[in-house]
Amino acid sequence: MGNRWSWVAWSMLAVFIVSVVFATILGVADGSLQQDPAGFVVYVLGFGAFMVVGALVVAHRPGNPIGWIFSAIALLAFTGGLAAEYATYALVTRPGSLPGATFAAWYTSWPWYPTLALALVFTPLLFPTGRLLSPRWRPLAWLAGAATAAFTVLAALKADLVLGDPDLGTHHVITNPIGIAGIENPEESTVGGALLGLMTLSALVAFVSLVLRFRRSRGEERQQLKWFTYAGALVPLTWLADVLPAPVGDMVSAAPIVFLPAAAGIAILRYRLYDIDRLINRTLVYGLL
Repeated sequence: MGNRWSWVAWSMLAVFIVSVVFATILGVADGSLQQDPAGFVVYVLGFGAFMVVGALVVAHRPGNPIGWIFSAIALLAFTGGLAAEYATYALVTRPGSLPGATFAAWYTSWPWYPTLALALVFTPLLFPTGRLLSPRWRPLAWLAGAATAAFTVLAALKADLVLGDPDLGTHHVITNPIGIAGIENPEESTVGGALLGLMTLSALVAFVSLVLRFRRSRGEERQQLKWFTYAGALVPLTWLADVLPAPVGDMVSAAPIVFLPAAAGIAILRYRLYDIDRLINRTLVYGLL
């Protein structure tokens, strides 16, 4: 049984690595990687950390949904990125050079929404045990899942698919082969706005459940939650990307993105779970100094 789950975990990791390699090659060919190399590094480091930790948790704790959630976050994010580069190359850079360009353009239109829901709603709802805080939280999980599914379906069925950035004048519009006339971009529609509001509210309530779980926790679980809370407290560092010079700001903003899944993995696998209070205290002291 253990060997089977290990094989599954490393297979997912292999798919992620292949996606990174081909996305890099196509990104160079499309010119997108040269425009923002530091951002690409942050992207790889952040989601690479999710993938590695997810694979480790699946291999060692396959019954804990967190491992599968982390793996799905990384795979959805990077296969979506690969699809975007593939479609851009086949439709814009060298039109007609590769098959399946329309499918790639369609695929890149929707994975980001379940990725955000998994990261911002279901991770705080289920961390670290893989179970909800109590059965009372099931309606929130169902509501968030339904809103995410509806939003994703609308994105997948919208009439037009857009590649590139319209603000920069580099976008390319194609007709969605399975699109339905009248369905616009859900981010710009009234129904989509309502669904997005539900997803945002679900994320806020999910973090409230994490705080409640921490207050009720004891012993080892409390230590695990301290790891995750400590990592989450570093997330505001991502705002420094807009203040500091490009290379430095990007590297500083990458730190919490990488540390969040890494801290979760340490907590779940209980690998060298030493005194987290000392680490927090030292960070606060050094920060004040």
